[in-house]
Amino acid sequence: MSDNFRTELRRRRLEANLSLHQLAELVPCDQGYLSKVENGHRRPGPDMTASLDQALGANGALFALASEEQEGGEDVRRRTVLQALSAAGMAVAGWPLPSAETPRRVGIDHVTDITDTTAVYRGWVSRHGGAAVQKPAAQLLDRAAAMHTAASEPKVRTALLVAIADLAGLGAYIARDIGDHRSADEHAWLALSAATAAGNTALGGHTVVRMAGHNIELRRPEKTLSLLDAAAKRAGDLFTPGDRANQSCIRAWAYAQVGDADMVRRAVGDAEDAFTRVDNTGTPNWAAQHVTEAELYSLSGAAYTDLARTNHRYADAAIERLNQALDLRGVSLARNRVLDQLSLAEALLYAGEFDEAGRVALAATEAAGDIRSGRLSLRFAGLARRMQPHARKAASVTEFVTAQGTVKRM
Repeated sequence: MSDNFRTELRRRRLEANLSLHQLAELVPCDQGYLSKVENGHRRPGPDMTASLDQALGANGALFALASEEQEGGEDVRRRTVLQALSAAGMAVAGWPLPSAETPRRVGIDHVTDITDTTAVYRGWVSRHGGAAVQKPAAQLLDRAAAMHTAASEPKVRTALLVAIADLAGLGAYIARDIGDHRSADEHAWLALSAATAAGNTALGGHTVVRMAGHNIELRRPEKTLSLLDAAAKRAGDLFTPGDRANQSCIRAWAYAQVGDADMVRRAVGDAEDAFTRVDNTGTPNWAAQHVTEAELYSLSGAAYTDLARTNHRYADAAIERLNQALDLRGVSLARNRVLDQLSLAEALLYAGEFDEAGRVALAATEAAGDIRSGRLSLRFAGLARRMQPHARKAASVTEFVTAQGTVKRM
């Protein structure tokens, strides 16, 4: 383990006023093992790294450092992802895996560790982008597959299938974020297979909706609507009002891409109506980030922005909704906030508010900082292309377009 990780681990432990013994009890782990980690003599695995990160309130900083310090580049990460997909696919299909290092007796507590770590990784993607956690998430998926093979109790095996579905869904989300659309599809289908094998129709339906969300980003509105219809037909009775609000927003965005303003307004109205009945008590982690009021305004604002590309009179509706999304989202989900800022800058451009559009775009550039997201890179490039013809209309627009010619982002 290199100096960066262990130095940061020690710094955060001392800032928290914790002894090695106290931190070991929180994680939990052996104090001697933790001492070796701090001294650079042991490298913690993904589960332990995430546990340390949570215990010290590092918000993903520790496992990001651990990931970046591992040897190998993109080819190594890709091989790790493919290995994890293969192993998890075999486990879901019921085929035994080669022997792997697993606990002597796999229990529900091991499943909980996997689901908790998955939640940490999911939060990291929404804050900082998916690149840093691609490999750790793949390693965790590989471990979950090995545990499924080793587990003997039916209840534990089913819980592990759900954990694999959740992890594979996260893998799809990470792949989308870094622009690896083929891998995103592979992970999504694995997630759907695992959810189906576990008999969890709600999670399966959620996975299909996320596939629809992927296709809306790829500007495939017909495929998006088809997937939403399939999810409603198979799992409609299990969807919560929050789920339905989210799906209606995605549907609105698809209609916007085909230029059907009437259907956009109807779908947004359906989303707002469904959201009045939302109760997020007990919402699974895999669904929680999609059923917030901020997401309602973010997606509907993006839909109206798409409409405004061909009819500028919809720009005001987009601006109003995206400002509401930004007010609600706050600063914690940095990557998602930047996505909203980019949509807002585009909507302001269509409204003819060129100086404000440039200022918002520049604020998004600053806020993006070192976020590692291919999705953001594409959005920045697209906005710069749309702003280019208006560069002389405002100094802020000129500054943004010029900066995008030199800024390189993951």
